[in-house]
Amino acid sequence: MGHTGETARKSIFPIYYGWIIVGLSFLTMAFHLTARFSFAIFQVPLIAEYGWTRGALGSAFALMMGLYAMLGPFAGSLLDKFGPRAVVPWGSILVGVGLAGGFFISSLWHVYLLLGMFIGLGTALSGFATHSAILPRWFRKKRGIATGIVLSGIGIGSLFLSPVIERLIAHFGWRIAYLVYGFFVLGILAPVNFIFLRDRPENMGQNMDGLPQPEAVAAAPRKDGTEEGKSIGQVFSRVKNDNSFWALALLGFIIGFQTNTILSQLQLYLVDVGYSTATGAMVIGLAGLLHVVGSVFIGWISDKVGRPRAQAFSCGLGVLCIVVLLSIRYLGHPPLPGFLFSVLYGLGAGGVSTSHSSMAADSFGDRSFGTVMGLLTICYAGGGIVGPPLAGVIFDFTGSYVIPFSVILLLMVSGIFISLFLYGAKSSGAPTSGPPHA
Repeated sequence: MGHTGETARKSIFPIYYGWIIVGLSFLTMAFHLTARFSFAIFQVPLIAEYGWTRGALGSAFALMMGLYAMLGPFAGSLLDKFGPRAVVPWGSILVGVGLAGGFFISSLWHVYLLLGMFIGLGTALSGFATHSAILPRWFRKKRGIATGIVLSGIGIGSLFLSPVIERLIAHFGWRIAYLVYGFFVLGILAPVNFIFLRDRPENMGQNMDGLPQPEAVAAAPRKDGTEEGKSIGQVFSRVKNDNSFWALALLGFIIGFQTNTILSQLQLYLVDVGYSTATGAMVIGLAGLLHVVGSVFIGWISDKVGRPRAQAFSCGLGVLCIVVLLSIRYLGHPPLPGFLFSVLYGLGAGGVSTSHSSMAADSFGDRSFGTVMGLLTICYAGGGIVGPPLAGVIFDFTGSYVIPFSVILLLMVSGIFISLFLYGAKSSGAPTSGPPHA
């Protein structure tokens, strides 16, 4: 167990505190991940005011993802050793400082420093990987649905925050929008995490899944008593020969390439094909709503039919959404194709993230999971490093997103194959064709 300084005590809570942890992670994911993906919305006024190229701004986004990748394993190792309460709130502070500092942007290097570095560092400490690593400490039997709820925070952020950010920019300017967003994260989200976040059920006098002691012991993941003290190199040496690890790494790259490329370029693409900025924000917002549905529903389905099948289905939705996205320009620019894209993208993106996190927990949830998720984050972030600047540079040369979006389509097809045929071969966790062992 991490050295948190907290000891088990008699629970005073009428509900399982794990669901409070789910709520905290949900809220944090909503604001932190939207801080990354709102980069696409802020690009429009930044380009209009300063004339910076999409490739240059895409490189700032790549810096953000690069720091996220490099620090992911270290953040996971810190979480394994000291617990999430000692790590996650500092992520909120860094994200908040980066956003609020956006008010002062006047040169391109300011974008690289405030958005690239601060938000990259902050989301490494408190982003997808760390929150995914927290949940196996609290849930075993309902891991899929708990993970789905947490990751649906990404969708809620897009649903509500993206239109709010667009309206703030329209009425008060992009500087004020950055300042308001940053002060909210610093003034509310960071203190809430410091006050309410806990590391494990026993810190609250409870057991895994909120079960009585005998059932909780049966449901708890295996431990060898030494895993949480292992270094990053020792953890990698242990998992590198597991086929499931490399399948998850490939899926992570695909998810990172798809998600970050689309969301960093989507507002620009929709404006290019004739949508207003407000309609574009509505498309992103609807995608956020369906991301919530996809995260929770496909997370629940994965508990029933198995993670690989749920993941393959989600990748299939990703293929369809790209077909629709590429067709918008040829359909006379009505709003309907944009909203159809939102439905397919939201459901698929919610499903791939939830299934990936749950697949990793099934296979490695009992083995320094924070560090394992940090290692997998390198692959996810690798997709985010390559995708957005590549899409921006290709557009600068060709005036089109056909090539980068087609690459995403091919990667999602590959994701179907990886999910069904590569993951789970000699896997160390739950069975690949059904729900995990309780």
